Amino acid sequence: MADSKHREDRLSRRQFIEKAGKLGGAVFLSSLAGRAIAGEWEQGMEEYWTEGSFRQNTVDASMEAEGLVRACLDGRWEDFRTLQLPQGFMAWNLAARLEVLDNIAMLFSGEGGSPPSLAGPHNAAMATWGGRRADSRLTINNAFKGMGLCPRRDLIKDRMAEMEELMNGGMEPRLQFLRDLYSSADNFDLTKMISLELYSTPEFETHTFLNLMARPAASLVFLDSKSYEVRGIGQLVSPDDPSAGDYALDIVRYTNMAHTFFHGDFPRLYPGILIHVTAVFDNTPGTGRGVRIAPPLI
Repeated sequence: MADSKHREDRLSRRQFIEKAGKLGGAVFLSSLAGRAIAGEWEQGMEEYWTEGSFRQNTVDASMEAEGLVRACLDGRWEDFRTLQLPQGFMAWNLAARLEVLDNIAMLFSGEGGSPPSLAGPHNAAMATWGGRRADSRLTINNAFKGMGLCPRRDLIKDRMAEMEELMNGGMEPRLQFLRDLYSSADNFDLTKMISLELYSTPEFETHTFLNLMARPAASLVFLDSKSYEVRGIGQLVSPDDPSAGDYALDIVRYTNMAHTFFHGDFPRLYPGILIHVTAVFDNTPGTGRGVRIAPPLI
């Protein structure tokens, strides 16, 4: 009810885009001087929200356990075979994460260490395109996202239970939990990478959110001396959408808990971004040069 009233009190999306197109961006901005537009620039062309929740209708992940994800790209449904993150990628990813944990431990103990770097496996530049927002004619977007590894479906509930017990404890037990988690690639579902959609609401929609809702293809690029690109299908999951399935909802809850682990409590559960991996490229300058390593070329 509140969402309906909010929509009635603002310019309709179509009216807004039409006004912007006819008047031109600068003229339209000046015509709104002194008027609050309640985030209309940060709105998409489509209405995706119902009573504060959304459902992505461009991804069908019902067969992800069998290695198949369907996605609607440019109005046509296509089947995509998922694959596991390759051994070289995982060796780099896990080693770098363990190094970060050692640095954090040294910082907390006063023995030195260094703050976490923006380079490495945690931060990826996510490229998407396809969902028009009122602030630009071009739909392409790139945004840095904190990217995590996804626990296996047979382990994820146990990992969440362990994290729940550690939430009110000190830092060292949390660091040890993560050391154990990152000790082996066998702890993870290697067909996925995970993140959160932190900022999208019915009143404010990010470019990433709108792009994935409209056209759920994504590219992740990791900046490091060893660089990789991961391509996949980006599934957006609202934390209160039962149609997403138990595993997807567990992943969303786990990712929120991992976020809280280091950043403190937050007022709500954020939607999850599940990247179903379809290809991996070695982007290392000089040696990799963007050559596909998964699936193998031969």
